[in-house]
Parts: sequence; C-alpha cells; structure tokens
Amino acid sequence: MRWLAVLLMLLSMPAGAQQRQLHGIKGEDQRMRMVAQEFPWSAMGRLNFFSGHCSATLIGPRLIATAAHCLWNRRTQRPFPVSSFTFVAGWDRGEYLRTSKVIAVHAAPQWVLDGQERGLASRADDWALMELEEPLGDEIGWIALGAPRTDMRVAVAGYGRDKAQVPLAHVGCRLTRQALPGVFIHDCDAVQGESGGPVLGWSEGELRLVAVNVAVIPAQGEAGVAAGTDALRPLAVRLGAAKSTRAGPASRPASMDVAQSLR
Repeated sequence: MRWLAVLLMLLSMPAGAQQRQLHGIKGEDQRMRMVAQEFPWSAMGRLNFFSGHCSATLIGPRLIATAAHCLWNRRTQRPFPVSSFTFVAGWDRGEYLRTSKVIAVHAAPQWVLDGQERGLASRADDWALMELEEPLGDEIGWIALGAPRTDMRVAVAGYGRDKAQVPLAHVGCRLTRQALPGVFIHDCDAVQGESGGPVLGWSEGELRLVAVNVAVIPAQGEAGVAAGTDALRPLAVRLGAAKSTRAGPASRPASMDVAQSLR
C-alpha cells in the first residue's frame, strides 16, 4: 500500500511542478481538442495559481468544483492563500470567455491540508468547492451535479500539463468500477493538470458533473481515479449549486453532441 500511496501522490500533483514523467495515457492518446467557447466546455476552465494550474468546473453562478490537492503549495509546504486563485472559463491559447478571482475556498471536511499522501481511500475527499467574486455562470452557464455509477459512459476533460493552453477531453470512456465508497476508477486518458477537471455523465435526464478527476494509478494500466459527487453535494447545494444544467448566452452551441455520446 505504501508504494501505491507514493505513486498516487506523485501523479496527482497540480501542473507547474516540473521534472516528472507524464502519466494517464493508456495507449494511443484518445483526448480531443475541444472548442473552449462551446458548451459544456465553456463551463470548464483553468484554475490558475502562483506555480501552475489545475482544472475546474462551474456548477452554479458563482461556484466551481475542483480537486482538494490543488490547494496545497508544495514549494512552501502550506496551503495557497485564497487570493492566489483565479478561475478562467473557456481558456484557449490566451483567449477566454470570462475570468474571476476566487473569494472563498471550501475543502472537503475530511481532507487534511498538509501535503501528506494517505492512499486511495483518501481520494473520496479529494474535492474542493470555490466561491467566485463574479457570477460567471449567469453568462457562461453551468453543469449541475449528478450521480456516478459503475460502467457509466463519461467524458473527462481539462487542461493537461502537456497541452495546457487548450481544453482537451476524452469522450465515451467509462467509470469501470467503484474501488471504495466515493472513489471511482475510470479508463479515460487524463494527465497532470487535468486534476480537478470534470467527469461528465448522463444523469437525471441531462448532462451532469458526476465526479471530479483526481489521480492516476500507473501500476493499474494508467487507470484514472475520480471522486464521486455524492460527498460534495450537500455543501454545494448550500453554497448555491444549480439544480439543473444550462448553457449561458456567452456560450456557443456545441458542434459535438456530447450528451448523445454519453447516453
């Protein structure tokens, strides 16, 4: 279990920490470049901070979901201050739809912000919610929370360390199994930098966020790890998470029918 914990720690670090091997691709890279201005990709963005980035998703007018391990500054060995985070929606090579500073951070209550790796079981709590200064969702739209299930067809997206300036997604992969309560294994291609990015699935009759992408296990065929949304839902609702998914007036209609691909 110790070697597994070490691998998970190394592979779930945010982008920006250099000198590491890229993990998460399971053969031929199945990620495709998406149009950042098109919904649902417009509701995803880069979560920028002092030393790098993660990925995040709008789940309400002023609320985003990301990975809790993105809050830790490995250089200073302290959590990043709230003021260091900026969410940039629809980022694509220097252009973007909207941006906002983060004004409040809510890590999972059981996630300990000390940079220590506690193994696969801890990944159920590897999520964080952030409140934005600006109501970006009113213009861009948002993706409501859904329920993950084993063998669900999903899309995993984000800004990978290898192609950090454009949004990428692997559409049509699956949640292959539930390893532990709240912890799902997926077979999607996703690398560092895509931590915190959305795992989208067809739930409750529409496209929804069913999990947050958080890690990779190289020893299990580069399998991906995602934290299911059940644990974060109660807090998210209190903080203003939307009840249903909707696009915004600043987003363009999608050229790819993502929902149809995942049904």
